[in-house]
Amino acid sequence: MTLGTREVIDAIFADAATGDVADVMRWWHPDGVLEDVTLARAYRGHDEIADYLTMYYAALPDVVYEPVRLVVEGPTAVVEWAQPAVVSGTFDGVPADGRRLYLHAVDVFHVVDGLIVHESSWYGDGWLRQRLEGATMLPDPLPLTPPAAGPGVRF
Repeated sequence: MTLGTREVIDAIFADAATGDVADVMRWWHPDGVLEDVTLARAYRGHDEIADYLTMYYAALPDVVYEPVRLVVEGPTAVVEWAQPAVVSGTFDGVPADGRRLYLHAVDVFHVVDGLIVHESSWYGDGWLRQRLEGATMLPDPLPLTPPAAGPGVRF
C-alpha cells in the first residue's frame, strides 16, 4: 500500500531529525528535485540530494525539524518549522565556527506514489549568508509570531 502525502511528510521529518541520510533518501523518488531557494541551487536525483543533505546535517546536527505548521492538500504539503541551530560543520563552503543561527523555514513538497518528487525549501532569514560569514550590525532574526504554544504547535 502506498502511503499518502501526510504519512510521507511525517516520516521524512522524523527521519530528518535523526540526521540519517539513507533513511531520508528512502522517501525520495530516484529522479526527485530539491530546490534550495536560500542557496539558489537545485539538486537532482538521489546522489546530488544525498550529498547536499550530508553537508546540511553535518553543519547543523542539532536541528530536529519539528513542524509548527503543516498543510496538506492532495499531493502537496507545505511545512513550516523554526528553531535555533549551531553551525558545527562547513555550510555551503563557509567553515564552522560554532555560530548560533535561528532557522525559520518553509518547505513545499510534491509527493507521487508515496515518494517525494519535488521540494522547494526556504530557511534562515534574509540575512543567512551574512550571518554565516560573521557580519555584524544585522537585525535580530524574526521570532515566530505568535510563538509556538507547545512542542510543534503554533496555532
